[in-house]
Amino acid sequence: MHPRLRRQASQFTAIWTAVVTLTGAFVVTFGVTFGGAFVVAQTASAATVPAWPTKTGDVTVSATVKVSGTLDGAMKRYCCIGTGGQSESQDPMFDLADGATLKNVIIGSPAGDGVHCAGRCTIQNVWWEDVGEDAATFRGTTGDSFVIGGGARSASDKVFQHNGSGTVHISNFYAKTIGKLYRACGNCSTSFKRQVTVDNVILDSAKYVVGINTNWGDQATLTRITLINGKSTHVCAEYQGAPKGSEPTYLKDGWGDSNCHVTKSDITNQ
Repeated sequence: MHPRLRRQASQFTAIWTAVVTLTGAFVVTFGVTFGGAFVVAQTASAATVPAWPTKTGDVTVSATVKVSGTLDGAMKRYCCIGTGGQSESQDPMFDLADGATLKNVIIGSPAGDGVHCAGRCTIQNVWWEDVGEDAATFRGTTGDSFVIGGGARSASDKVFQHNGSGTVHISNFYAKTIGKLYRACGNCSTSFKRQVTVDNVILDSAKYVVGINTNWGDQATLTRITLINGKSTHVCAEYQGAPKGSEPTYLKDGWGDSNCHVTKSDITNQ
């Protein structure tokens, strides 16, 4: 080996540091000499994709299930209603009253218009096998709603549709092959200021993370977003909302502005 290359190899070995644990992931820190400058880089291990749950039984659904209080499905599979298509005239599989909670449910396909929240609601550990029109629609104007855990597959358009006001909080969620994880309605009959927080989600093959309307003051706060096959994913798409019957106009992707509270460091691509 040439003496110069031998010296560089020795330097590379010397600056190879350690493997440390950081928020549950292994991080390898290393340095390399390039063009006279010492470059330090970090490579995090792959995010752990949650296993799809196994059903504990089946519940046959022939009409919308109305939920007041809490429905704990004990990981049973509820199916089926609607056509599985994009028609907005389909009935929801679950209709949650203000303050209701739906948890531990697997929603089979077709699932109609998914879950409707009339007001504040909590959707916890709910899994959509194949999203039809939307997985869930938030219609309430009385406060915040929460999606905690769970997952969804095959949403050609939106997973979560926000038609009402207030804030939708989405955390610890997994979705694969989707259009948008969240969309603040861009042409509803009533225009609200809508807000969304998204934290600790893994999206595989998503076209968008969120879409919001800047002319109505919508705001999105995104943290700990992992994108798989997501080099071209729009993270926080800003739109000009339109009257009902018209189509909203895409403006740009926002980064760290008054509507999109997200930075490149909040996004991990793998």
